[in-house]
Formats: sequence, C-alpha cells, structure tokens
Amino acid sequence: MIKEGDIPKSALSRSKNTVIGSQPMLKPIACPIVLFQLTTGHHLGSQLRRRLVREIGNVAKGSSRQGVFEEGALRVDLTGAVTKTVSRMAALASAEAAVIFNPDIRGGLPVMRGTRIGVYEAADIYKVEAVHYILENFPSLTEERLEQASIYTKAHPLIKIAS
Repeated sequence: MIKEGDIPKSALSRSKNTVIGSQPMLKPIACPIVLFQLTTGHHLGSQLRRRLVREIGNVAKGSSRQGVFEEGALRVDLTGAVTKTVSRMAALASAEAAVIFNPDIRGGLPVMRGTRIGVYEAADIYKVEAVHYILENFPSLTEERLEQASIYTKAHPLIKIAS
C-alpha cells in the first residue's frame, strides 16, 4: 500500500534512529486508512480511492466538517468507521498495557499484570468457560481483564514452530 501510494506520506513516520533499509512506521492515523484499503478500497478506481483516503485522514485528524464522503450515488459515512477503528486501537493499547513480561515471573511468559496468570491461558479459558466460573476460580481476574486477554491474543497470536 505504501509503495503504490495508497497511504499518504503524511501517515508515515520514521524514527530518528532509523536503520538504513528499514521500513517506515505507520502513524495511528493510518489505521482507518489501512482498514479501508483492505476492505473496500480495491472496489474503487484509483482517483476516487485517493480522494476517499484523503477524507478519511481529515476525519481522523478532526478537520472534516461533515465526516461524509459523497460522489454521485456513492455516500460513505466515515465518522462511524473511523470512530470504531480508533476505539479498537484504544482497546488494543489497553490490552497491551495489561500484559507484562518479567523473567522472574513464569520464566518471562506474558502474564496479566499483577498476576501469575498467563495471558494465553486466560484467553483460552475465557473462550470455553462461563465468566462467573472464571471469576470465582481466579479472583485476581475481572471481566475487563479477560476481554483484554482475548484482544491481546488475537493481536499477538502464538507462533507454532514445526519440529
């Protein structure tokens, strides 16, 4: 998407300590643009797609007056989509903050902050057991922390190594 120009250069960030040959990082504002490109962008012509991407960026920055993109019969309410994307980014940030890696706790496996409960174990239990059962048996967990574990493990799946 970057090479094809589908993501504006203003959505890219380079670290001051960038290694030669490394890829640019995406700013958070790019997330709604990437979502659009992956789900819908390929259905539109390049000019219309670029204009829509610009408007998504304006909505994400808060500089759009309407939050709606209209072109002929096409009408897209961007405010809801951008708001949902930003909300999901915030949920992921919260989930990542709820997980720690400490070599003195379970050999450095990712655990829920303040516990010795593995984040992947908590997420797996959350998939199959009733919440009230989990909370009875793991009093250091809350429903919010179970949801954070679920979000974290979806964003950071375990990699299985073939033997």
